Amino acid sequence: MSLLYPDFLWALLLNIIPIFIHLFNLQKHETIYFSDVSLLKSIEEKTKRKSQLKNILLLISRILFVSSVVIAFCFPYRKDQKIDQLRDLNKVGIYIDNSFSMSRSYKNQTLFESAKDDAIKLIENLPEETKYVLTTNIKKNNKQYLIDKNEIKKEIINLKTTAQKLNISEVIEIQHEQLDLEKLNSFWFTDLQKNTLDLDKVNDKRIIKNINILQYGSSSNDNISIDSVWFNKNNRTINKNENLNVKITNHSVEEVEFQTKLNINNGEVLNQSFNKINPKQSKEIKFDYSVSKKGIKSGLISLINPPNNDLLFDDKYFFSYVLEEKFTIVNIHQGENKSNKSIETLFKSVEKTNYKNIDINNGITNQDLNAELIILNELSKIDKKTLQLLSSSSKRKSIIIFPSLSGEIDYKDLFKILGIKNSELINLKLELDIESIDLSFFKNIFSNYNENLDLPYFNKYLKIQNLYNPINCIKLNNADPLLSKYSFKNNDFYFFTSNLSREYSNFSQHALFVPILLRIKEKSANDITSQISIDELENFKINQAIQQNGNIKITNDLSEPTYSFFPLISSSSGSSSLYIKDMIESTGHYFIYNNDSLVSGFSVNNSKSESEMAFSSSKELNTELENLDLNDKIHYWDIKQNKFPELIKNNNKNLEYWIYFIFLSLICLILEIIIIKKLS
Repeated sequence: MSLLYPDFLWALLLNIIPIFIHLFNLQKHETIYFSDVSLLKSIEEKTKRKSQLKNILLLISRILFVSSVVIAFCFPYRKDQKIDQLRDLNKVGIYIDNSFSMSRSYKNQTLFESAKDDAIKLIENLPEETKYVLTTNIKKNNKQYLIDKNEIKKEIINLKTTAQKLNISEVIEIQHEQLDLEKLNSFWFTDLQKNTLDLDKVNDKRIIKNINILQYGSSSNDNISIDSVWFNKNNRTINKNENLNVKITNHSVEEVEFQTKLNINNGEVLNQSFNKINPKQSKEIKFDYSVSKKGIKSGLISLINPPNNDLLFDDKYFFSYVLEEKFTIVNIHQGENKSNKSIETLFKSVEKTNYKNIDINNGITNQDLNAELIILNELSKIDKKTLQLLSSSSKRKSIIIFPSLSGEIDYKDLFKILGIKNSELINLKLELDIESIDLSFFKNIFSNYNENLDLPYFNKYLKIQNLYNPINCIKLNNADPLLSKYSFKNNDFYFFTSNLSREYSNFSQHALFVPILLRIKEKSANDITSQISIDELENFKINQAIQQNGNIKITNDLSEPTYSFFPLISSSSGSSSLYIKDMIESTGHYFIYNNDSLVSGFSVNNSKSESEMAFSSSKELNTELENLDLNDKIHYWDIKQNKFPELIKNNNKNLEYWIYFIFLSLICLILEIIIIKKLS
């Protein structure tokens, strides 16, 4: 007989309780003398022997009762000695898929717990001298050395589900390293989600010797998930309605009624919505609300007990944003420039906007560029130093470029990062092409227009050739771009091929000038920039140059944190990058402190790739194995169809004795009652 959980044998120490009771009953009693006890002697001898027998029988029955219960919890079973397959294995790799999709249930047990049980049964059937490596989706916990039978069983028993996941090719590479670059003899316990099946990406298939993939499945694959959250507009303001959009997806085959709840800053905003969603479809729901205070806003969207929901990890969505008092715009120019007046007049009239002019001839610093929108207005040179200052800040920003069209210009460093091959100065009077305007970018501004509309003209512009394809927001009427959008290092560059000088254009006096620049300003405002997927955690930037001297701490709550850590920090050019990879294992809101001062915050969500209930079938897997010529190296087992590798299959058919020990404990309990009644 073997025990599946032998570590529980420590509970046999509880037998000390009935032994203590027995010894207590044997303690000496005070002797009382009578003048004549001859008539009582025979009675005393009989009752004494009867009492001793009763105590011994009670002790035995109680010890058997405690021992039977303890052994039953150790899950005893008969080990089949006929198993000879794979007995020559001395190194075995075991992969247990502990992603959230394995938390689905089948036959009153989660797939994850079933996989753990089967993995332990496999280990019990292998020789005592076999060494193991255990691979899970938490990369940092995967040991790079072999462990024995008892240690791997402990690790499997203590294993928990995680938001992290691995693709098949990653598991192969990791186990190959764990096995010290030896060929893989492995058993994998997984539900085999489609988005993890990428055997074609395995670089060297010769490292595979024998892999058994055991696929677990549930009776239903229903799920409803929160996929994303966003605002209609980028501008966040105080005491004005915000329009928050939430995308919900129904992965099941039935219509679902559900309730969605919005909570911001633990009750500052509370809202809820009742909706229906059709099977296999997505739906956008909206929340309208307003806030009265600036600062960090930590939001949570929750699904309240929806039906047809086998997964719970994607029923919550965390998001954060910063509501600042003012939007900062910086216009960087070179000496006297009359077009500065048009820009200044426009933006100084916009509510809650902080506008300032900076002459580059006087030099610029990182602090000067601490803004949401920066305008590079007719600079003759945009060098590496300026570009480094623009990209060094943690704050996402937009840069509008009005190029210089007079004299020599030096934009080679700018063109390099934007992917502009070359440029040519063109002297030709052209008008803006109203039909070329990107209506998705200029939403609700140019939905209707008159064919006889007076359009701005441009006498001179830069004709550019792009290595890549930027977003052309507006073109001239000869199809050359007037305004193109580029992206580089989390910053958006809006490149106008002409400028605002009245010598070359009437754009700054035209009616279209205001809505075009205001839309760029709106697109530049801080949106929900702090919602990060847990599998994409790397660095988090803050707009301060700080050092890690024990004062910078990240916590998971403002008032009563249950988790905190001190991140590694690198600082340069007035900003700092906090290294948070592998430091956060759970979703939620996180807050960055410098001493007791709140610096910033961000939100972490689970990866949404597991929300889609799509799993590879045996036919799909076998087809891929055949195409890759891996049929003789990788073997598939459908656990839902009760198909197991021989080492586990035989074990499943072995006699499991725990139920007999439960019966034995009940018999002992009944015997104790009989002994007490009959021998009293």
